[in-house]
Amino acid sequence: MIGAAIAKTGYMAPYDATIAAVEQLVEETNTRGGIDGHEVRVIQADTRSDPQQAVLAVQEVIEDGADVLIFSGEALTAAAGSPLAEEQNKLNVANANEPGYGPPTTGRLSFSSYPSLVSEASAGASFLHGEDVDVRRPFLFRDTALIYGKVHCSAFQQAWERLGGTIAGSADFDNNDESVASQVSELRSSDADAVVMCSYPPGGAAAIKQIRAAGIDVPILGPGAFDGTFWLKGIPDTKDVYATSNGSTYDPPSEATAKLFESLERAGVDTDVSGSLLAAYAGGQLILGAIKETGSVDGSILADALEAKPQETIIGKVDYTRSDHRPVATWPIYVYSSGKPKLVAKIRPRFIPEYGE
Repeated sequence: MIGAAIAKTGYMAPYDATIAAVEQLVEETNTRGGIDGHEVRVIQADTRSDPQQAVLAVQEVIEDGADVLIFSGEALTAAAGSPLAEEQNKLNVANANEPGYGPPTTGRLSFSSYPSLVSEASAGASFLHGEDVDVRRPFLFRDTALIYGKVHCSAFQQAWERLGGTIAGSADFDNNDESVASQVSELRSSDADAVVMCSYPPGGAAAIKQIRAAGIDVPILGPGAFDGTFWLKGIPDTKDVYATSNGSTYDPPSEATAKLFESLERAGVDTDVSGSLLAAYAGGQLILGAIKETGSVDGSILADALEAKPQETIIGKVDYTRSDHRPVATWPIYVYSSGKPKLVAKIRPRFIPEYGE
């Protein structure tokens, strides 16, 4: 039994709805006879996008018989349930790619199925520095509401400077800010030729809208939180808006991902937030693959199996070490020129920045 302590309500709900991908994998597994004749089940409890509620949600699924756990895609919320998982010796997997979840912060039984945020930022830096885009002086919009934005900007700057580039400037804002007029003014006076939006919707989307409304038409690059199209409403011009992602249903990066999206859509699943769906499906593959290989649901045994060798998943090969449970990946880069994501590059970062703020 897989117990999912995830957000059914609150700001993380659109991202944690990706549990549908795990349910799809479980259905496929059960159709083939389950694991060693055992049917697999998924049960869920609502974290309400709140770390304090997450502890209660984890307790609920454990009491209902969960053998392994899936946690919310936001690191602090996921990490809130990790001590209980460790105490009960239960493997836990989350779609969280920023620090705060996984060793050394949480225990050895915590694994992320979403490739690391610092590798994502580094891939984005390599893309903007390339010949196709040829950015030289990016400006950083740093969302301070969560550690996500701080880490993304820090990692991007490390990678950019490693490439020999110069940062034009930076401005902090909060995801709840109604106006970023002063930050847009700083951007305008910086002579920047691109914006790196270290944020997430809705605040990050509102900031992009205000940048475009001010007549600033430089390229804008965001992280995987800008996956999908749900956040594009009201943005007048998206032709040079880019985002990193595990992959998009609108232009899948591989035949395997295209088939999965088709299967999910036939099942009535909204595939707009596609990159998170792929990472969730990968998380399910990691869990079920380790159980099948070891014949066990013991958390320590499963962790040993995941660390022992690279694991094949829908997003490619995932490789963990004992000290790092956030994988590195090749990152698809998408442009929103037509109002929908279009694949323009695949980049594997050559430099992995440190986690910092």
